[in-house]
Amino acid sequence: MRSTRILQALFVVLALLAVALVTARATRSADFRVYYYASRALIEHQRPLYGPSSGIGWPQYFRYPPFFLLAFLPFALLPYKAAAAAWAALKCAVLYALVRALGRRLDFPRTGFWWLVPVLLCGGFVAQELGLGNAQFLVFGLVAASLLWLGRNSLPSASLLALAASLKVWPLFFVPYIAARRHARAALLTVGLIAALMLLPAAYFGWAGNISLLRQWLGQEWSTSGLGEDSWFPSQSLSGVLQRYLTIMDYSKWPDPNYLQVHFLHLDPRFVFWTWFVLAGGAYVGLLWLARATPTALESQPRLLLSEALAFCALPLVEPFAHRIAFVVLLWPAMVAGVLLAWPGFPSPRSKLLICAAVAVEAVEPLIPGAKAQRLFQVLGVDFWATCILTAGLLIAWMEWRRMQGAKQSGEKVPLPASYELTAGR
Repeated sequence: MRSTRILQALFVVLALLAVALVTARATRSADFRVYYYASRALIEHQRPLYGPSSGIGWPQYFRYPPFFLLAFLPFALLPYKAAAAAWAALKCAVLYALVRALGRRLDFPRTGFWWLVPVLLCGGFVAQELGLGNAQFLVFGLVAASLLWLGRNSLPSASLLALAASLKVWPLFFVPYIAARRHARAALLTVGLIAALMLLPAAYFGWAGNISLLRQWLGQEWSTSGLGEDSWFPSQSLSGVLQRYLTIMDYSKWPDPNYLQVHFLHLDPRFVFWTWFVLAGGAYVGLLWLARATPTALESQPRLLLSEALAFCALPLVEPFAHRIAFVVLLWPAMVAGVLLAWPGFPSPRSKLLICAAVAVEAVEPLIPGAKAQRLFQVLGVDFWATCILTAGLLIAWMEWRRMQGAKQSGEKVPLPASYELTAGR
């Protein structure tokens, strides 16, 4: 109990320091500035809401649905630095609540230094996202809360996921996933609530105005949906890695044109696009099969949340573009990884070795000094490869866990980790 209070006090101190630092460097919170000035444009009616002139101009133009503007309005009514401080404080509160909820569900070890696993694996992403002021972590918090509610009550779970998908598009990734997990009612409710939330801004813009804004947003995003079009950063997803490895990149129009060429081949970009499409589609189908094969009710055994962890690993890997801040979703897999490393006897050494390798890569990468080295890491896709290694380790653990449960149900004697017996007996 005393160690818990010490950790809570330490978190509060770190959160206050983070908020103070974000406030002092508010002008460098590029993503937050986009949201703030887009919402101010809505209030002042002086600038377009979409297009290259929106936000703070290309490449930082506004790319979110109209509903996001209304949700952000309370922050836009504050002075800029006060709004940045409130935004950062909200993120710190969500981070604490999410870590606490996941820790309780996973029965995360309270002794030892296992909490360093999520800190080393995901801390760099969270810190960078906090500094940029992006909405990614808040949306991730909504999706994570939705999945934690899944199986208890469909309406709260669907409402949280629908709210997340109304702010950013990527939570739609989880709608087929929860259907595959045999929660079809929650999936259907989510789709219906998304439609309702997309139409809700009509109360402010009017029916015709909202439809016009939705068309502008869809037209803008559709025009940038092709592989490599209008990107201005080394994407850490599969598509970005394939593009840099298999084609010649044109960095001349990027804000930072100093990235290196690392291509091994010079293929037609259209071929690279379809290669990514087939590989990403196959990986997603495999994830849905895995979700379907995961038991919905795990009686007398701890809830490992492994299939959800694998889903969050897959998300930044298969999406068309993934900036480093997109990897804040690895907080869930990082918490699961910490639990797995703490367990004696499970998973196998090869699974733990892969997890430790991923943690080591993500812990060391931010410590390498020099802009040149960091540019090289980005074009090589170090975050992509580290996530692939983590995914492999968790996938091996999932297969071993499923095999162990199948043997247990058939009456075979299978050695279980000591912590499993303790948790099952509670």
